[in-house]
Amino acid sequence: MKKYIIVLFSLLALSTSCTDYLDKQPDDMKTDEMVWSSRMETEKYLANCYGGIPTGHLHQHEPWVGAADECNITWNFYQADNFNRGDWTPSSELVCDRYARFYQAIRATLTFENNVDRCGELSSELKTRYKAEVRFLRGYYYYLLLRQYGPVVLIKELLPSETDFANMQRAPYDECVEYICQMMDLAAYDLPMHYWDDQTRLGRPNKLVCLAVKAIVRNLAASPQFNGNTEYANFKNHDGTPLINTTYSEQKWKDAAAAAKAVIDMAEKYPDTRLKLYRNDENGDTEFNPYKSCVDVQLKAWNCEVIWARSEGQYDDTFQRSWMVHNTPGPHCLGGVSPTLRLVDAFLMKNGKPIDVAGSGYVEKGFAADGGDNWNPNGHDIASEEGRKGIIADIRDSKAWGHWKGDWNMFCNREPRFYAAILYNHRVIPSLSDDKNIRNEWSTGRQKDGFGRAELYLGGAARPSINYANYSKTGMLVFKRNDPQADMYNRAYPQNYACTYIRYAEILLDYIEALSNYDPTNADIRKYWDQIRKRAGVESAFVATPEIASDPALMHEYIIRERQIELCFEGDRYFTTRRLWKAHTPDKIVTDPVTGEEKDGRIYGDGGSMWGMNVDAGDVGSNDFNFEGFYKRAVFEIREFKKEYYLFPIPQKEMDKCPGLVQNPWWSGNTAN
Repeated sequence: MKKYIIVLFSLLALSTSCTDYLDKQPDDMKTDEMVWSSRMETEKYLANCYGGIPTGHLHQHEPWVGAADECNITWNFYQADNFNRGDWTPSSELVCDRYARFYQAIRATLTFENNVDRCGELSSELKTRYKAEVRFLRGYYYYLLLRQYGPVVLIKELLPSETDFANMQRAPYDECVEYICQMMDLAAYDLPMHYWDDQTRLGRPNKLVCLAVKAIVRNLAASPQFNGNTEYANFKNHDGTPLINTTYSEQKWKDAAAAAKAVIDMAEKYPDTRLKLYRNDENGDTEFNPYKSCVDVQLKAWNCEVIWARSEGQYDDTFQRSWMVHNTPGPHCLGGVSPTLRLVDAFLMKNGKPIDVAGSGYVEKGFAADGGDNWNPNGHDIASEEGRKGIIADIRDSKAWGHWKGDWNMFCNREPRFYAAILYNHRVIPSLSDDKNIRNEWSTGRQKDGFGRAELYLGGAARPSINYANYSKTGMLVFKRNDPQADMYNRAYPQNYACTYIRYAEILLDYIEALSNYDPTNADIRKYWDQIRKRAGVESAFVATPEIASDPALMHEYIIRERQIELCFEGDRYFTTRRLWKAHTPDKIVTDPVTGEEKDGRIYGDGGSMWGMNVDAGDVGSNDFNFEGFYKRAVFEIREFKKEYYLFPIPQKEMDKCPGLVQNPWWSGNTAN
């Protein structure tokens, strides 16, 4: 417990609860002995080693959703706005700058591992397990550093106070990857397969969690950003050591595939892991409903698809509830977390085809003459009060979904995941009670019919005036991770939620992506891709778009599109476009050959024009659901993206303390630029 940190490990509190343990420097051996002789105190220290793990994508200050090309967060006081405006430098004070925080957490794991054997009140079995947990945490914190900052300084053991921290250098990227994988292997060896038989430990790492993190790290390392990227040729330490290997290696994709397949094999070989894609008919319902499956997998804590999450004891439901408040339209909520049209266009049609493929059935303009297949499955008479309540109950139970008569055709006949993720203009808001008066507060004028549809146009209930602050800049809102059975008028929530970090679908997508890069005819690509699509309720990609079977490049693009859809708003897209080296794709505006209107001509690119609906069109007093001017594609924001943004800069205050560090490429202070 001796204070040994000088430069690298800045003492930032991980959270209020862990200040006493991770920041405490005992004045004498008696205090030190008190910590490590008591089981309670030792386990408190272990619990607080977890304190550096970020809350995840649900917190609006996390930039991963709002700074990706899938979404916009309306308010400029959230960090995503800084990134989108290009308003950040190595000296910026960013909430999401966790460089020092992660190193402090790493130091805590080393301290724990070196001292836990002193606790006589712990069994040898528990000591072994706890050491494995902190090895996992150390590897995980290094992974978080790696994906945000690139290659970092590796501290593998507690170092004496006389160590020359100031002149330590960054380890090459591949060395960082191997160390993380080593920590995962060491941890997995001494951890159980799962904790279903001891659910008080849910949220702690197990073998599956370790294997999954290893798969994710291997996928990152095999991707174009770090695998043969010659634009990093001058990214070197002061002694000339290259930090990124600029020679492409197919073996890295093979390693990534093998790591992902190890997770899959565990799930398939050991049924007691309960690890598989979530389906509602395997979790209490009698009939399969792909929409309900896609809704509930995000909301049901510790369902069978969850590999790792933060348990109730570690996770504050406030973040999940805040997410729903920020996504639900006004007047009683904030309604400003908004999907882009790029994401909306990525979703498939109900026949499994992309909207721009022949035979998809996609229609851009006009209003639907009829409802979709599932809008009123029980045939309620919506003209009666009983029928109105019945269909609202079906919507809130996720039994009714899809487009209604009068919905804009762009939103019609889309796949179930679209309706599980996007709340669009005219859609009935699920997360309100069936009380007619309450629902009418979300409606204006003659539209007060007791259903409470989202009015996202200028003059609607969610945007009553041009100066109104809480509204969607894209004319749509995120519905994913919104509980349809919540009551957002009274802020009543029917269940506790968990923050999921890794789920099985991500591992399946990692696996088929890796295979597509070196073995595109491998039968496992279709096998596991079909599993994802079957749960989503859409046709196999190989049936809907058979041309991919003979076009490996197109197959790869469609796999990335599948990832874009399946993992939307889960914090993945930000890192995927960067690891694929696609985020700096230049702006391109094209003319639609059918409508004659301008639209986004890119599927990648985090700078330049971002598109949504024409939310400022029309007049406050006369707009309604029939106002077609709202549905014209429009640029809502011009974003800034420079190549330096691929990696966060090492904070300038750390650079000032550590002359041995080199700054990340293209940021000021990197003499290799």
